[in-house]
Amino acid sequence: MTDPSRLLAERWGITAPARPLGGGMNSDTWLVEHEGSTFVAKLVPAAGAEGLAAGCEVAARLADAGFVTGRPVPDRDGRLVATAPDGSGLALLEHVDGRELEGETADEQVWIAEVLAGVHAATDPAPGPATATFAADWLAPDAPGVEEHGWLVTAIAGVRAETDALALTWAVLHADPAPEAFVHDDATGVTGLIDWAGSTRGPVLYDVASAVMYLGGSEHATAFLDAYRARGPLADGEIEHLDAFRRLREVVQGVYFAGRLAADDLTGGIEREDNEQGLSDARRRLAALGVRG
Repeated sequence: MTDPSRLLAERWGITAPARPLGGGMNSDTWLVEHEGSTFVAKLVPAAGAEGLAAGCEVAARLADAGFVTGRPVPDRDGRLVATAPDGSGLALLEHVDGRELEGETADEQVWIAEVLAGVHAATDPAPGPATATFAADWLAPDAPGVEEHGWLVTAIAGVRAETDALALTWAVLHADPAPEAFVHDDATGVTGLIDWAGSTRGPVLYDVASAVMYLGGSEHATAFLDAYRARGPLADGEIEHLDAFRRLREVVQGVYFAGRLAADDLTGGIEREDNEQGLSDARRRLAALGVRG
């Protein structure tokens, strides 16, 4: 499905035109105006429909708790995701006013840290099982495309050996907290966090490492790290494992882009060269973190 209009009409009773917004790496989005309100229609391929539904459940719970998340709007049957005949999934989300953050200033990094720490603190943080139980599919050496890159197979084994035995604080993760997922309203001072499709429960250090990756590394993320340490639920000593989780996060990035290349996945309106660049960037950052291959 490339146009959400039919599902919007059938499942939400919306017949207003949907204006394309482009998409992220895993979705396409449209701006929808209906009866004086503004929404975002988000479409994911069939393989991502289950994750979109799970993420919508998380976004709804967090919105009920007072966070700005781009709350999903139930359809006529009370479902948060409508399924198209081809299996793709469509969600209708409340539009979040404001500007996407870039993370270049200390203030923006603090806003990012405050929201991320708040989410973690509000979702029952507790000692979790060993990291070996987390995201096995994200680090599978037999995932599509991985075996074509020997350095990636080696890196998976390395980060597994380094992190599998660690038992750290777990909570609900955003899983991909890039700066642009944080939307700040300058008029109100409120920062929202959107794009919950990958959300899952796991070690909070994974989200911290993800944010650090997007902010350009620990040396560029000092304001974020200081603010998160002050507000987040990490136990004493857990931050010492940050670099290990940064390596894990880069390997996840590598597996992701290797899979996109193997499937020639251009979801989000990107080019193959963008997937190649994503894989190359993950390898480069891993090398900077001491992983050679």
